[in-house]
Amino acid sequence: MTEARTSVADTMRLAGLLLAVALATSRLGLLAHELVGHGGTALAVGGKVTDVQLFWFAGGWIRYHFASPPSTAALLAIAMGGVAIEAVAGALLWSLVRGDGLGRRVIRGVGAALVVHATWYFATGAWHGYGDGQLLHQVLGTARYPVAIAAGAITCACAYVGALAIVGPLAGTLSRNRLAGLVVAAALAGGIHAGLAIAEIRIRGDVTYKEIMAPERERLVERDLERWAAYERAHGGEVSEVRRAEQQQKLEQVHRDFPFAWVLGGCVAIALLVGARRSFSHLATFAIDTRLLARAGLMATIAVASVIAIDVITR
Repeated sequence: MTEARTSVADTMRLAGLLLAVALATSRLGLLAHELVGHGGTALAVGGKVTDVQLFWFAGGWIRYHFASPPSTAALLAIAMGGVAIEAVAGALLWSLVRGDGLGRRVIRGVGAALVVHATWYFATGAWHGYGDGQLLHQVLGTARYPVAIAAGAITCACAYVGALAIVGPLAGTLSRNRLAGLVVAAALAGGIHAGLAIAEIRIRGDVTYKEIMAPERERLVERDLERWAAYERAHGGEVSEVRRAEQQQKLEQVHRDFPFAWVLGGCVAIALLVGARRSFSHLATFAIDTRLLARAGLMATIAVASVIAIDVITR
């Protein structure tokens, strides 16, 4: 019974550390992405930030204004500023933080995660034309495919290297049932974080965010559906809900897109599993001491509080 309680306590302790690190990383990453990456670039190219919207546990967006029409290069720089700052920050954390302690290994893992997120968002956004990749999708044209594939390859490589570096040490914090305990801890931390983000998005119902994150395929379907409806009305045709649904289904087939994001997701999952398996081959024992857990919790609290404060101030 004592061993079982110890195993559960170790798993909950690891889940707490992972949740705190995830919250701190995603919230500080959001501030860097939106305010420094997008907002800072907008100011640097002569624009003015007019509106900021930050979700407490999800993403965000900014609006900016130019006194005269900006160049495509300027708009592209602003759009790519967010992923650029994430990639640079992640690369610096990975390359500059050294040492064998668990805390330092976790920081390096955070660096890898930032690069994975940045390159994933870049690759899928460029391919599907959503989020920060909308303009890039248009500018690149068909060249977006090799660009997205190259970025996706970097995503997979970083996922593998990150898993190789951090999975073993995290599993090493568990005294028993290390694989099962790590899976449970990661699922708990990831589930709570994702649940908070999804719930907030649904509760807020932010129309702007929904439009930004819609892929190009959905915009094309909506455009052609409105053109069809306008034509039917002008020529005395019927625009019922049933006919509209039928036409939308046809247009979705016309504008069908290769599911690159799903394929890349599968490749990233394989890279993570291969890296994790190799990391398990040389397990070492680590301990999540109270100081490390307290520091991670404090960073998460500061990060979330900062996002909330900025969101409230800028509303």
